[in-house]
Amino acid sequence: MVSEERARILMEAIKDLHKNETFERALGRTLRRHGQEYEEYLQLVGDLREKARREGVDILEAARREASAV
Repeated sequence: MVSEERARILMEAIKDLHKNETFERALGRTLRRHGQEYEEYLQLVGDLREKARREGVDILEAARREASAV
């Protein structure tokens, strides 16, 4: 996935996050809406979890940082 498309999908998932819902669920819904496969979801979630671990933040904050970096 191209970084601009990835950033756009991350921002859409952040905006679509429902109350008491995990970011992973919102991200999965957004990716399905864009026609992405489960493998893309696994790759993106894995990348975000690793970024979150390295930076000492949660996955939602890691997604915000990645989306705003583009």
